[in-house]
Amino acid sequence: MNILKRPPGDSFTFRLFVELNSKVIRPKSSIYIWSAAIDPHYTGWSAAIDPVYIGQRPDEDGYQHETELYYRSQLTNSITSDLIVLGIKDHLTSGDFNFWNDTTPTIVEYIGSMLDFYSEKKFIILTSVENLEKHLVRPNLRIVPWGGDITNHQKEYQTLQPVLEKNLESSYTFLSLNRNKRAHRAMLVSYLYALGLENNGLISCMFKDKVDDLFSYTNWKVSRPELYVEGFQKFKSSTLLLNDDFQIYDNYNNDNVSNFRNKLSNYYRDTFVEIISETSYTEYCFNLTEKTLNSVYGASFPILLCSKGSVQFLRQMGLDMFDDIVDHSYDTIDDPAIRLETAITKNLKLLTDNARTKQLWTQNLDRFKNNIDFCQKRMYNYYNSRSIDLFKEIINDPNF
Repeated sequence: MNILKRPPGDSFTFRLFVELNSKVIRPKSSIYIWSAAIDPHYTGWSAAIDPVYIGQRPDEDGYQHETELYYRSQLTNSITSDLIVLGIKDHLTSGDFNFWNDTTPTIVEYIGSMLDFYSEKKFIILTSVENLEKHLVRPNLRIVPWGGDITNHQKEYQTLQPVLEKNLESSYTFLSLNRNKRAHRAMLVSYLYALGLENNGLISCMFKDKVDDLFSYTNWKVSRPELYVEGFQKFKSSTLLLNDDFQIYDNYNNDNVSNFRNKLSNYYRDTFVEIISETSYTEYCFNLTEKTLNSVYGASFPILLCSKGSVQFLRQMGLDMFDDIVDHSYDTIDDPAIRLETAITKNLKLLTDNARTKQLWTQNLDRFKNNIDFCQKRMYNYYNSRSIDLFKEIINDPNF
């Protein structure tokens, strides 16, 4: 078993990887890797322990600079059998999103090329993204989704105190957190300001000073571009109510639980709806992350800005998406701009009628508690059982 690189907090998926591999009795190459390491824009540091390391020389502290070339080389060198069980943790879009607009993630293209190069071998890919089959279809490939980054830090989230006591005197109705630069996040904040909603909610945009021209990054076809430009200029010249530091972690362990406990919980106490700006949006495949999980623990009505069909996925998994309160018709829309606009305009009353939304929240407290209970245990059982069942079906298939 070759463990090439692991991200922080991946104990759920790593244990599942070990368990699934134990079910394969024929010769195989088992490889586990963090997708960031094969991203063409990856750079990082690791302990200098590899004498044949491809890259820069170690520094005086014994660490060396890493690039994706090293890990891509390690990946291909690990393919030594006719059957490869490849676990790829995290999303498959390049870390250099630069206002990501495309439907096919960069790392998916690389994986597709690898599958074609090794066309005589058979691959079982365990992936954090849903709907990978919409991008990758090969006769030598079978896909097992094993749960997105929403499964990270399982032990810590299972003991995390949720926000079930809200500030009913708060004048804010919704929360919108926007950290890394993504097209849908910049468009969202611009649209919220264009509609004059900036005082109805707590809005962050940590990349505010890194963007000068909204449409130089975004190729969306919108019916009223002047509306977005107006909102963009408005929020660029405004002082945001939330001005979080981009460096939200005290260490390099992506400690999302501590960030929730120390900072985000305060925002959730003052708000009742969250416009969740997930990592995936234009891609057909999507990785659900701690952003969605935080919203559940923050007991907020969800408006989920993610790839098409993500709301339906959460709904069929077992989460209450509050369909009688939140209009999720946007979830079926292909066009990214129309999907975003529909998500906001169809829920304007929920986002702006503070007294009504608070009343709805109070009336549905038990449903929020049930969602939290689901995420503490049943969600992990769902991902675990689904992966095991799909994996068994593949390895027992006489034609594979």
